[in-house]
This record gives sequence, C-alpha cells and structure tokens, in this order.
Amino acid sequence: MLHTHKRPEMLVLATEQSDDIPLLIAHMRRMGIPHILDRHIPTRAYWGNLTSGWTAVVWLTHILSCGDHKASTIQQWVSSRSGTLHWCIGSEVTPVDVDIDRLHDLLIGLSRDPQWQAIEHDLNRHMLDTWAWTIDQIHVRIYESRGWHISPGGSFLVNQPHIWRARMSRQPMALATLDPLNMPLVLHSFSQERTYPASFSDLVERISQNLPLRRYRFTGDALTAVEFRGAIHQHNHEYLCLLPDSLSVLDTWLTGVQSVYRTPFLSEGSHDPPASPSSDGIEWFMPMRVDLNGSPVVWNERRIAIRSSNHARISEEALRARLTRAQAALLALGERKRGKRRPRTIEDLREAAHAILDSYQVHGLLHLDFDEQVEERVVRRYRGRPTGVRIERNVRMKVSLNTDALSRAVHSLGWQVFGSNITPPEPARDHMLSLTLPAASGFERLHGRPISLAPHDVHSPELETGLIRLLSLGLRALASLESIARRRLIEEGVLTRSANQDNGRSTSRITSERLLDAFRDMTFAPGFHHDLSSMTPLSPLQQRVLHLLELPSEIYQPKR
Repeated sequence: MLHTHKRPEMLVLATEQSDDIPLLIAHMRRMGIPHILDRHIPTRAYWGNLTSGWTAVVWLTHILSCGDHKASTIQQWVSSRSGTLHWCIGSEVTPVDVDIDRLHDLLIGLSRDPQWQAIEHDLNRHMLDTWAWTIDQIHVRIYESRGWHISPGGSFLVNQPHIWRARMSRQPMALATLDPLNMPLVLHSFSQERTYPASFSDLVERISQNLPLRRYRFTGDALTAVEFRGAIHQHNHEYLCLLPDSLSVLDTWLTGVQSVYRTPFLSEGSHDPPASPSSDGIEWFMPMRVDLNGSPVVWNERRIAIRSSNHARISEEALRARLTRAQAALLALGERKRGKRRPRTIEDLREAAHAILDSYQVHGLLHLDFDEQVEERVVRRYRGRPTGVRIERNVRMKVSLNTDALSRAVHSLGWQVFGSNITPPEPARDHMLSLTLPAASGFERLHGRPISLAPHDVHSPELETGLIRLLSLGLRALASLESIARRRLIEEGVLTRSANQDNGRSTSRITSERLLDAFRDMTFAPGFHHDLSSMTPLSPLQQRVLHLLELPSEIYQPKR
C-alpha cells in the first residue's frame, strides 16, 4: 500500500529596500509639499490613488533617494517598494499611479506660471513660519538655454558650457537661493517675448514678495548684467558682485578717467588709506544709468578693487610655468631633428614664434632676437654639373626674459574689481573675496539623478519648465535637511557659526547626501497573514541623524 505525503504550504517572505524613503517622505510632508501642490494643482478624476501633491512626493523620493535603484524606472521602483510606500503615505501606490501620463499631467500643472508662483509663495511662507531662518543675503544665478539635458537612460545631466547636445533645454531661467543655506527661493522663467532687461525688474519684485519687507543684499553671477543691478537699486536693495574683466576695468581707472570720483578703500582692520593702486585695495565711484520699463534708473556705483595675495601667488606660479613652457617651445623651433622641418626665413620663424606666444599668453614678457647667418660653400664638379658656390641661410632666434615687463605683470596679478551700492564702510574685504570662490551648487547637485523620463518624453517647453520646477522642489528638500542639521549642531555647541559658514559660503561637510546615505540597506518586511510588519532596527548613528533632523524615530516603525 502506497502512502502519500501532503506537501506543506510554502511560506514566501518578501522584503523591500526602504533605505531613506520614510525619512524623505516625512520631511517633504513636514515641508508642506503634498498639501500645497494639492491646493493649486487639481487632481484629475482618473488619477486613482495619488493626488497631484503625493505624485510629486513619490517622484521626488525616487529622484533624491540614495538607495541603490539607479537602473530602475519609477514604475519598477514603486512595484518593488509598494509596502513601504503604503505605510509611509497611508494609501496604496501602484505603478499605474506614476505612469508617464500622470507624470506629464503633473509637469504641465507645474509649468503654469500663476499656479507655480502661488506654490512658491506658500512654500516660502510655510518655511519661514516653521523654521524662522535669518535671511540677509540672496544669491541669484542665471541658467542659460541649453543648460541641461536628459540622457538616453533617463538621467538628468547638467551640460558643460558651449557644448551642444540633442534634447537640450531651450528656456533660460534664474534661480534665487538663500545664502548661505542654498535654499531655493524663486525659480523665474524668462519669457521669450520679453528680453532679459525687461524681466529683471519682475524677478526682483517676485523675490521681494516672497520675503518679509526689509532690505536684502543680492550676490551672484547674474549681477554682471547692469540692468539687474539697476533693478535691485530701484527696489531699494543692496548688491555686491564681482565684475567681469576686472583687469581692464582697473586699467580704465588707472588712466585717470574716473580719478575725480576716487576715494581710498580701507581694508578690514586698517586705518590708513592705500598710497597707490599697487596696495591691497582702492575704490572709486562710477555713475550708472539704465532704462527699465521706460523709466531711467540713475545711481553712483562703488567700484572696489582688492588685491588678493593668495590669488596673486597662484596666478604668479601659473604665469612663470607658462613662461618656462613657452621658452622651451621657442628654442625647439631651431632644433635639428630627423623628419622635422625648420623655418627657413626670418619671417617664417617670427610667425611661428608669435603663434607660440599667443598660445601661452606671454606676449611682451620675452625678448626675441632674430638673426640670419649666411654661408657660402663650394660645390665641386660632378659629372655634368660644373663647379659652383651654394649659399646656405640659417635663421636663429635668441630668447631672453623681459624682467621689467614680468615685474609689472606680476604686480598686476590678483586684482579683483567689485561693484556695489552698499554704503561705506561695508562690505568687509574678506566677504568680497569670498565671492571669487566657486558658486554654490544649484541644479549641478542633481547631476546624474534618475528622473525616469526619456529624452523624447520631454518634447515641449511646458514639460521642460515643469520638470525643472519639480527638481527645484527637490533642491528645497535637500537644502532644508542639511540646514536643520547644522542649526541643531550649532545649538548643541558641536558646530560653531564660523565653522558653519565662511563669509556667506557654506563650508560644512554636513550634506543631505551624507545624512541620507546613513540609512542605506534599511529593510522592510511586510506582514504575512496575521503577523506584524517589521523594519530593520535603527542603529545609534541613524537615531542621531533623526535627532539632528528633528524627525521622530517612529517614522521607521511600520503602522500596525
């Protein structure tokens, strides 16, 4: 008699990589992103489980998460983390809820200027009411057209300047951030119907409307446009910017054109005016006039020239290195080598030498002496050729250093010219020199992040504008995370204010990316039948990070 054994029921346990998903969703909920977007972007009847605000939160979580999901699209990412998203958001999330049609509807809603301006205003008001950050300085940066593009794999890539790629952005934008928090305040799209000068006044007005009524200081590379500086002065704000082509601006002053407006510049801690422009600083006034929306704006702009010893030292080292390479290249012109053609005339040698001086940018710093040596050599008779005299010309060049010109060039290195409308004695010298540092990161921070859109999916200016505005919300989330952590460390005395900021530039190594990376490999196990769901216990480091971010540890405890 055969006995059969009943196969026991197989128990399948599934786990999900939660990583930093609960933290990001809880933080964006605290920022008010889902509720504010729901207030201004209507939810379609066919959208299903997620509203427009929560669709944006799920999409931004996929973009900002530091978990290992770079090769997956947002639909695959949602499918493999449906349990985590369900207990974090409170409703079921399926791949259909983040389909390409839903993402397009969200981007079109964000692209409408009235809705976007209302969203920014509400987010800024909620931010200031919640955290009450001190705001003194605003950094404005212009992103020209062709500033970014989408890779075939669906990644957001910031382009290098002057390099063309297919499917680049076509609309220029201005990003205003709170300095030194790097917090996006206003993302302004320049209309193609209006030129830049006409839009600068609108940009300053929008920034003023999103902040408490007071006088603010503007910085950034956008201020190189004189129309923008005029708009800032017209709205009774301060500005401080590094002027392009500083050496030519200083040379103009040295010619005596503006000597009538000259006043001595006192560097910080100094009481004696500089004796000459070769000292560490000097300033003068330049009358300015621009026309904005048909009305003239007239003011006297302070031009402040400062010589940075560190910048001068680095520039001098680079100049002497170029001189050494240029001398070696010039001497190599007359070398005899196999297969090498040497200049045969003085004109050819002079042309080749000047080309080398141009390439190394050392014109006037080297003395070039050309001479031609003529030799007559008797050639004996050979077969049918009679005896004759052959004339050989050998051109030579002597290279020597022009010490006087080099001394003057070294003396002119390190000068930076700034423009400002701030009343003396401000600003401080160190604060101005900090503006010569690389600009604070903006959209470059999101370089290489997956956005789950192919290049052909963003096929209209509306979708481009909506996508860049969505990414600015992601920049808000990252900047606010690290700002909260730094402020908590300052309150605890672990971090001082001088270490947290350096003349308006954030230098702390505490970044949102490092904070989020601490939650890598957090695993969520959904409950089976009547069993409870479970999550990887928090380590002491992760509990410390949540404490710094002012988030409760309960966000990593699945709801029962």
